[in-house]
Amino acid sequence: MSIHGTCQNIKDCAARLSHAMRCDPSDATAQAALKEFIQRTYSDLASLAWHLGADGDVFQREAVPASELVDDVYFAINREKEFEAPAYRQPYSTLNHAQQGIGR
Repeated sequence: MSIHGTCQNIKDCAARLSHAMRCDPSDATAQAALKEFIQRTYSDLASLAWHLGADGDVFQREAVPASELVDDVYFAINREKEFEAPAYRQPYSTLNHAQQGIGR
């Protein structure tokens, strides 16, 4: 792949990220889209480095660890969701209103 093709891949990757966020802006979708974006971008940067005469292995090797940072970024959001206060629910009983003493 040429330098131009690699640069186009980076632009396409950014466009996919933008499209994913427009279609479904939920945290889970954003997290997955951002991870994919980082992995693909690092891979494209490795190709670009190779074309420029540098060693692209560093980018290739760091692609997955870099994308795993996204999990750390969303950790606080995911933890908050786990411990959100549950919505108030009306207690249900097998007793009718008269047996519960309600409405007297």
